[in-house]
Amino acid sequence: MVKKVIFTDLDGTLLDENYRCDKALELIKLIKKLNVPIVFVSAKTRFEQEVFRRMIGVDDPFVVEDGSAIYLLKNYFGKRVGVERDGYEVLIFGVKREAIIRHLLSLKDRYYIKSYAFMSVEEVAEVTGLSLEMAELAKRREFSETIVEADEEVIEHLRKFFNVQIGGKFIHVYGKGADKGKAVRLLTKLYRDLYGEVVTIGIGNSYTDIPMLKEVDIPALVKNRDGWIDVDFEVYKAEGVATEGWVEVVKRFVLS
Repeated sequence: MVKKVIFTDLDGTLLDENYRCDKALELIKLIKKLNVPIVFVSAKTRFEQEVFRRMIGVDDPFVVEDGSAIYLLKNYFGKRVGVERDGYEVLIFGVKREAIIRHLLSLKDRYYIKSYAFMSVEEVAEVTGLSLEMAELAKRREFSETIVEADEEVIEHLRKFFNVQIGGKFIHVYGKGADKGKAVRLLTKLYRDLYGEVVTIGIGNSYTDIPMLKEVDIPALVKNRDGWIDVDFEVYKAEGVATEGWVEVVKRFVLS
């Protein structure tokens, strides 16, 4: 029997504009009964993703900070994968956040930079719409930095040393050795080593999801308020926005 695996972005995809996925919860219960892994592939930190993992009750691997690292439960694939860290096995592809901050500090006196590292929890909550608790977890980045606004000279400088991508709202800066596609490619191999025939479904909504979507068998985009992002490859376009689109994709490609 073919094993199906869902790789999904969070913000604007599984999660709606209020960071909720209520409309998907019943479907997720059914997916779990079918033993279909739900792998988060997000710009969110490990600490943020742990909240949503508990909320919907999944214990599958998850990819943090735009592909900077994969966290998985010990022995999830029947063998040790990565290094042990904080109760997980971890594969790290990115750089430590401190390396990015050093560059920002060297530029801060000359250019305008508004990024999470230089913002209070309250300020992050205000620009994101997150609660104070979730804003604090968003600030606890390990391998990346989120820039809200910055002079173009700052972005040009960072591009020389790091991946710099426009996300749904802000600019994501992370290691050149990391992206969502690399993480998905490795996890797909691990799933195929374990289960044999595997069909992968990828669901996203923004340009940072493109590397992930290019690595899966069935790439799908959910709709944003202003439509879908432009891609140069074949992809299923859901009519629903965010969570509603996610449900549409899963019903079509996972339950059929």
